[in-house]
Amino acid sequence: MRVEICSDRVAWDRYVEGEPGASNYHRWMWRDAIEESFPHKAYYLTAMEGDEFRGVLPLIHIQSRLFNDALVSMPYLNYGGVLASEPQAAEALLQEAAVLAQKLKVRHVELRHRDSNPNNWVEATPKVTMEVALPASMDVMWNGLSSGMRNKIRAARNKQITVSWLDGSAVDEFYKVFSENMRDLGTPILPKKWFENLSRCAAESVRFVILQDGDETVAAGMTTSYRDCVELPCSAALQKSRKKNTAILMYWSVFEWAHQQGFKRVDLGRCTHGGGTWEFKRHWNPEEIKLHWYYWLSNGAQVPHLRPDNPKFSMAVKVWKKLPLAAANALGPRIAPSIP
Repeated sequence: MRVEICSDRVAWDRYVEGEPGASNYHRWMWRDAIEESFPHKAYYLTAMEGDEFRGVLPLIHIQSRLFNDALVSMPYLNYGGVLASEPQAAEALLQEAAVLAQKLKVRHVELRHRDSNPNNWVEATPKVTMEVALPASMDVMWNGLSSGMRNKIRAARNKQITVSWLDGSAVDEFYKVFSENMRDLGTPILPKKWFENLSRCAAESVRFVILQDGDETVAAGMTTSYRDCVELPCSAALQKSRKKNTAILMYWSVFEWAHQQGFKRVDLGRCTHGGGTWEFKRHWNPEEIKLHWYYWLSNGAQVPHLRPDNPKFSMAVKVWKKLPLAAANALGPRIAPSIP
């Protein structure tokens, strides 16, 4: 078994497509979007036996003066990590990742696994994902919701909130809402070109849901899809629109659209158990799935906690929330690429 850096996207994707445990973000096109959006370098490791792929590990090298250098699989996305056909290949990839980390002098390596992948690295994440299995009929899902949730969906529709599904042409409208929401949360936003490149490089996977009240976009989300699953990694609703239940209508619209397109599951994205986002997602009767993030740490390093709820960043979050939107949108894209 040998491990090498791969430059053959066709062979890489052929292997990924043949592995049942692959995530959407193991595919090469997400590397394209990252490299065209940020100054990060990709190291796509393959475990080989003769001419045959036995495993892959996509890694992105993030150099940051603010938060230390790291190798991440995959940054800005929910999943990644080792994908292997056999334990020996997985172990070889982990060993080579550690060698690469030492060579690049990074502080840590972070692997974002959805499923457990037993190894001798440190496992640490408070995050879960919330996944809804779509029934054969949406009537079944509708009847399974609380009367309060059904009433809120009806109320939003009665207020003539319109819902549209669009391709990358919707990035500007999406970004207007998403950037304001991120400022309100006290979190720096990634540059708009990231979402533009996602919608171009991963056009087969990315769609935008746009909700409008008259001519104003009041809620928006970005979905990605792969195999039988639709994921909602990014969504937002303007604060002033929430009394019209726009966020609730947006989520219901995602379920309806996914069902119409023939998907079987909707992944509502990661959140912290017990947090406000978790509480909102809980109303859709999802399965809560613990995520498994693994870390290689350099000598003296600790598991990073680059989250808004980290007390270390509480003052920065308070200040960010008070920034004019234009200032937050100018500063955020300079800071957020360092926060994978």
